[in-house]
Amino acid sequence: MKKQIIASIVVAAVTLPAAQAETLSEVYNLAKTHDPSLRAANASYRADKEQVDVTRGNLYPNISFSGNLGYTKTDPDNSDSFNNKQNQLALNLDYPIYSPALNYGVDAVELTFKSSGVEFEQAQEQLIFNTLNDYFAVLTAQATLDTTRSQVKSYAGQLDRVKKQYEVGLVSITDLQDAQAAYDSILVTELESEAQLTIALEALYQRTGKSITSIPRLAENFPIQVDPNLNASDLIKRAMAANKNVRILDLSVESAQNNINIQKASGRVPTVAITGSLARTDNDYSVETSSRTDGVTNTSSIGLGVNIPLYSGGAINASIRQATASAEAAVETRANSIQDIELNIRSAVLRLKTLAAQVKAQKQVIISSESALEATQAGYDVGTRNIVELLDAQSTFFDAKNTYEQLRYSFVLQQITLDQLTGDLDETDIAALNRWLI
Repeated sequence: MKKQIIASIVVAAVTLPAAQAETLSEVYNLAKTHDPSLRAANASYRADKEQVDVTRGNLYPNISFSGNLGYTKTDPDNSDSFNNKQNQLALNLDYPIYSPALNYGVDAVELTFKSSGVEFEQAQEQLIFNTLNDYFAVLTAQATLDTTRSQVKSYAGQLDRVKKQYEVGLVSITDLQDAQAAYDSILVTELESEAQLTIALEALYQRTGKSITSIPRLAENFPIQVDPNLNASDLIKRAMAANKNVRILDLSVESAQNNINIQKASGRVPTVAITGSLARTDNDYSVETSSRTDGVTNTSSIGLGVNIPLYSGGAINASIRQATASAEAAVETRANSIQDIELNIRSAVLRLKTLAAQVKAQKQVIISSESALEATQAGYDVGTRNIVELLDAQSTFFDAKNTYEQLRYSFVLQQITLDQLTGDLDETDIAALNRWLI
């Protein structure tokens, strides 16, 4: 399936003093190095990989070596006492040639290993998602701050102009107070915008472990559009195969069903094992008799053992019923999660299309509000419009520009969310976005 990531890119102007600029790829590489959850998922994956070999070893012959050196003193009532120095070496074999429970146990740890691998992929995907969200949160906050600062500058110019007009009697004290109130209010908004940017930068610092005060902007001319072939049903089919949560739930169901086999095999199926040993015993008696003589005795044995479980107080059937119920729960949990994923994908597609339409409409809002501002300014210059109307027109214009930027960022983040839902979010998306940094 052709990936849907980044149908459009947005722009934000970063105006803080640029101590160091970091591209999106650089930010992601920092986050990948710094993220403890990714390292934990990697360690769990490697541990589960080794557990497969550990468990599989139970299917092969178990050979052990033992040895002991001892001293025994015997003092019977009706005969002379004696002692014995003995050393013994032994080689023992235990080989389960038929044990279905062990085979199912290997299957269980292999399923756990597969699930751990998907969880590791999911941790990588989540890190990409979180990094993009934090990165765009900075751009969004910076865009708001830039718009607010432009508005502060505009209001400051209007206030200065009204003051001069008031000094020569062209406007009333009410106009001056209205201009002053608007300017003071926008200064408060500027402080809030600066705080939001600081919070966004702190979140990015937490993500990367590095203080970043300047990041590149994204190209303004990248079109925001939705693929006309984008279809929720097709994306849902894709998600059933690639969504990390679905894959983990599939393995969970398979593991639960395998556990039923384990319980049945453990409680109802015989096991067969070959056992054997080679032993060498060296005795050194203080007093020899016909029944105890010094020297070496070599012993060898081999046998075939069968273990047949018959009855365990009802625990066997109870264990099977418990495993069956757990498997049913796993199936229903998967079904519930799939319903949520389907709903989220359909909502994401609708939201994406809505945002694309909103961005297009908001462009016209900017044009209209700019025309209205110019008309109001002209009316104010000739005395047909008052300062409140002019300030309102300016506020509408700046709000329209800020809304436009927010909608474009929301579009990008919504597309990222959709790619995560379908299981398509990976490092190629970082590279695709990074090519449009300016």
